[in-house]
Amino acid sequence: MVFHTWGFVPTRPDRPWVKVELRAEQGAVLRVSGASYSAVLGSLARVRAALQSVHVRWPGKALTLHVHPPCRPEDFVHLDVPVALTLLALQGQVSSVNVAQVASTGTLSLDGKIHAAVDRSSHAGLPHCSADPVPAGLRLLVGPEQLCSPLPIQNVQAQALAELERRLDAWLRTAGERMSVSVASPEEHRPARGWSDLRGEGRAKTWLCIAAHGRLPVLMSGAPGVGKSSLARACQDLLTASPSTLGPPPPGAVPFLAPHPTGGSAGLLGSWRRGQPIPGAWALAHGGVLFLDELPEWPKPAREGLRHLLETGVLDLHRAEGSARWTSNAWVLAAMNLCPCGQHERGCVCTSAEKLGYRKRLTAPLLERFPVQLEVGVDDTECPKTWKECRAWLAKGALRTNLRWSGEARDALASVIQSGLNSKRLQNHLKRLAEGHSCWAERDEVSEPDVYAAYDVTWMNRPGWRSDRNPTSTHSEGSDAYF
Repeated sequence: MVFHTWGFVPTRPDRPWVKVELRAEQGAVLRVSGASYSAVLGSLARVRAALQSVHVRWPGKALTLHVHPPCRPEDFVHLDVPVALTLLALQGQVSSVNVAQVASTGTLSLDGKIHAAVDRSSHAGLPHCSADPVPAGLRLLVGPEQLCSPLPIQNVQAQALAELERRLDAWLRTAGERMSVSVASPEEHRPARGWSDLRGEGRAKTWLCIAAHGRLPVLMSGAPGVGKSSLARACQDLLTASPSTLGPPPPGAVPFLAPHPTGGSAGLLGSWRRGQPIPGAWALAHGGVLFLDELPEWPKPAREGLRHLLETGVLDLHRAEGSARWTSNAWVLAAMNLCPCGQHERGCVCTSAEKLGYRKRLTAPLLERFPVQLEVGVDDTECPKTWKECRAWLAKGALRTNLRWSGEARDALASVIQSGLNSKRLQNHLKRLAEGHSCWAERDEVSEPDVYAAYDVTWMNRPGWRSDRNPTSTHSEGSDAYF
């Protein structure tokens, strides 16, 4: 079971809220993600001694500790209390539901006292309140002193771990009446950027909404300047409308990472430096959007390493010095040009051999991991839903999975599969996308147009696209080129 709570780091005025997660399992090893291993060891040494003040034994289990956003060693000293709360929840001393609604801060003394990690008299510029939105579901902020009274969340003081354990339930009951203002709506913090200023691309906008429900990886292709990056950035706001098991995240809490290809596999996947595991962009984008522009320009180890991440959501990094494991549910969006010069079909100077070599950098197994493949810059139609309607549709919840299939839809699916769609993975993608398109159209039955609409967005998985022999026009408009 995973226990989670929130920490408040006052030395990070831009993003002070840090999620702390703890998982326990059989064994006797400590795994750390998102923080320096030595900083975590120091914190656990203080926490272990402080737990004795409340007569709680140290769990004899293997522990995995993950913090997000990642913290520097000088930041982690503020997280002793959140770490202690997850261990108290693990040992059954406090409710795991309660600790998930609490943010806390402070350093623990060995006798269980809570004190501020910094001397505020020597940090005159240290902010007492951050503009960063309060994470969804938080009802209480606990610390050794009043920290953020202007925030819409109750702030209480605790001088010792024993006091926090004893009074936590009562504090949460008192804070209950203020819970309605603890999680402000996205519009109260800042307007969603959206894609209202981006004309056309109705097909791409439709499929990005459908993909946002299940965080399906998306690959966009098109010439420079047609809107690929703008669409990707708008997807950050789509995620704030799409509910998860913990509810929709507030704006600002959804990360958006767009690493450069020169960062290589270490920048994307992670590395080992000075005896410590360093998470890559994929792990750091947990809960948000990872945008990989110029996908063919990424080094081959990074591209092929991405296959494993998209399939499993887990990355194990093994080195002689040790090993680390990162998990992430980042929504991966990628973009590419269709030729090395980037001017495909508008003044392209590339030869057929150069185009073929460029496109062959994306192997068939990698392309199969991108269920939605969109060509941007060729569609003048508008999205049938406004930006507000797109967010409202996403807020309804998960896509239905018990939809009926009409006889025509089943025949169309069989015909598509017989045309050469041999991969079971692609067949599953096709079924899922057809059902998603039916839900988007708010129908109770999957129809033939849903199947062909789904087939249209898997065009890179068909033979001939690398040499431009396979057109990408929609079947619903009468194209018979697919068969």
